[in-house]
Amino acid sequence: MPLGELLTSDDLDEIGHAAFDADEPLVLAGELVAAVEQGRVAEKPDIGFALILAAEITDREGDLGGALALAERAVEAYRRWGDAQYGFPRAFRAELLLRVGRENEAMAEFAALRPLMSRDPDAVSYVSEALETGGRAEVAEQWLSEDLAVALRRREALDGRRGGEYQQAAVVAYALAQQRYRLRRDLGLPHDEHDRLAANLREAVQETLTDGPAGRELGPAVLFWPKAEFDAVVLRWPALTGAYGRTWDDHRAQLQKGLESMAASGDSGLAVFAGVAEQLAGYATRHGGDPTDPDIRAGYAQHLLNHPRETPWPPGRNDACWCGSQVKYKKCCLPRSRA
Repeated sequence: MPLGELLTSDDLDEIGHAAFDADEPLVLAGELVAAVEQGRVAEKPDIGFALILAAEITDREGDLGGALALAERAVEAYRRWGDAQYGFPRAFRAELLLRVGRENEAMAEFAALRPLMSRDPDAVSYVSEALETGGRAEVAEQWLSEDLAVALRRREALDGRRGGEYQQAAVVAYALAQQRYRLRRDLGLPHDEHDRLAANLREAVQETLTDGPAGRELGPAVLFWPKAEFDAVVLRWPALTGAYGRTWDDHRAQLQKGLESMAASGDSGLAVFAGVAEQLAGYATRHGGDPTDPDIRAGYAQHLLNHPRETPWPPGRNDACWCGSQVKYKKCCLPRSRA
């Protein structure tokens, strides 16, 4: 996939979504690096993003040393032109350092990143998962447990104020609880009181979902249309582009943002239920309605909930995305919520 003369943020997002399906991934990584070195990245804050994409592709293709060198360059680019924390590239570099055996350097970087876990829910994921991928899952579990205990005490101390500070504490506590639950499950550890909390932490924040065109679809059963079914739905009922978006990418982005809002509002155990256009038509016929009726669609979503073939949400950052693209979540729908 030859790159254009000037790479914008949108270009880099598209490359990130398609990179792992490229015929020659290392050639693509080289083209990204060349674009950086030739000054063909439109905005300086995106230079680090281009380099971290190249590093991830290189790592996936088995060149650990090359990936680490690119990650080092990405961290420096983020430091100069990116955000103030640039936590994710640092965590990725620390993971690579662990994997090449430079443990002291890696753990020093992780220790510097750890305070982010107490205030940034994204950092909860990328720091703990980098430790896990680097072979230090037990350390990740320990940090998550300790930080969750602190976060819950802070949330309790702020209870009653119900302002922005409380909401932030609640969101961080929720993220810590969910990530800890997943990791302990993967490690085969027995459930404890905090694992039970993670299953029903519904008072995490006092926010409500922002009203939007898909608001009626967001509830206990989150209805999602895989690409082929989405195409069939909007072809058969064009009016539904108002509810689901004009394109499949719009649909995925809309749901990703809605799911994150639901999670921030305290909903746990979220799952995505894939719809089938023909099934929706049949459900509407049986209930004497029309698929363009929001109540019919809500009823169909509830039907799927009662006859589940669900996909748990959220997946791990390095797991296959919930939308079925087979691309890693962190390179597919996760960035869509930041758009």
